[in-house]
Amino acid sequence: MSIRHQKILELLAAEGNLSVSKLSEMLSVSEVTIRTDLTQLAKEGKVLRDHGSARILEERVKQEYSFQTRKSQNFDKKNKIGLAAANFVHPEDSILLDSSTTVLAMTKALRERDDIKDVTVIPTGIWAAIELMSCSHINVLMPSGYLRSISGSITGLPTSDFFENLNINKAFLGAWGISEESGLTDSHLLEVELKKKIISRAHEVIILVDGNKFNKSGLATYSSIRNISKIITDESAPKKMVKSLRSSGVEVLIV
Repeated sequence: MSIRHQKILELLAAEGNLSVSKLSEMLSVSEVTIRTDLTQLAKEGKVLRDHGSARILEERVKQEYSFQTRKSQNFDKKNKIGLAAANFVHPEDSILLDSSTTVLAMTKALRERDDIKDVTVIPTGIWAAIELMSCSHINVLMPSGYLRSISGSITGLPTSDFFENLNINKAFLGAWGISEESGLTDSHLLEVELKKKIISRAHEVIILVDGNKFNKSGLATYSSIRNISKIITDESAPKKMVKSLRSSGVEVLIV
């Protein structure tokens, strides 16, 4: 599949339905080229064309490319944050990785660290589990629950019960937003309830967010600032808030 075909699928996954003219504008190619591309993608069963527009045909393809779009946003920053976070994992640790794409960036660094023996990783999303599946030095413990189609996270009552008797050394969590007023927030209530349960069982909570998550608030709060041990972020994080967080006792690592 060509790079342009991949980009068309990513755009359709993110927007739902786009006209030929809009795709032409977004990709800086002619409408004739876009029509040719869409014809080929339609033959492959990936898109459905309708009156000068197109949309993803299969839900599976839509979710895959929707995830890839989120994963590619601030790609370099997320990789640096993930690499730094992996350095806080030690042999025989039990760690939790949530389903955020910034936390997912940790998995590549963990795969390459053959010095960490008998680490148990509890991923709350299928993507992290898949990334770590071939690692013989890492034990992957999967929670049970309902699979969210958009994020690939596992949530719901079975998952909450799963954490009752677990002792988690370190929980690595993302956030929709972080602010001094609202604390750590997310936009989905099931994710909020899950993260509250995780934090109640974790000895250390480490937040991985890029700089554009600061001074933002999602639908609901899952933790106050005082429950956070560390925040790993990039240099675009607002200096005033970083200083305030450090003053309140939170370790903030800029990568």
